[in-house]
Amino acid sequence: MADLGSVKVFAGLTEKELKAIERELKTVRHRAGHEITVTGDGGVGFMIISAGRATVRTVTGKTRTLGPGDSFGEMALLDDEGRSATIRAETDITLETVAAWSFKSFLREHPDVAYNLLQVLSRRVRQAEAEAEATSAGKQ
Repeated sequence: MADLGSVKVFAGLTEKELKAIERELKTVRHRAGHEITVTGDGGVGFMIISAGRATVRTVTGKTRTLGPGDSFGEMALLDDEGRSATIRAETDITLETVAAWSFKSFLREHPDVAYNLLQVLSRRVRQAEAEAEATSAGKQ
């Protein structure tokens, strides 16, 4: 089980709130090489890595590595669009997942988590914009 208190999205939650989300978690395991999400596919869950590593590949081809405590999948749940990146297990990986219907109701009941989620998404947007700007500058 992931240490939910160390997951950025759940920062600042009380022990009682962490226990509430923990009850919604389902453990899923994948072998190294498995594509956990594929760009454009629908999303039905928010995922937290509890063990192992995965690589995120964006539509622009940028990559980054995720490890224990990192999470993904919230964008597809929030906007009902397809996955924004392909995520591939680099090692055998264990995920704690929350289904969309549980995640959305949890956000309604815990606005601090929704705010934390906005901060995480904002950082990702800024990072993507900085990478796009660097790529653009390199082509000039």
